[in-house]
Amino acid sequence: MKEVLKGAMLIGIGIGATVAYQKYSKPVMQEMEKFANKTMKKVNKELEEMM
Repeated sequence: MKEVLKGAMLIGIGIGATVAYQKYSKPVMQEMEKFANKTMKKVNKELEEMM
């Protein structure tokens, strides 16, 4: 019984993670892209100031 409950719980977690990924992956990726662009701009600006 314990093994069945553990298996069912793991399947539920997997389904939840899949649904969350499908729903939120695009907004999260867009935010990460914005953050990366801001960081790269700051680094480029600092490098230009050093030159």
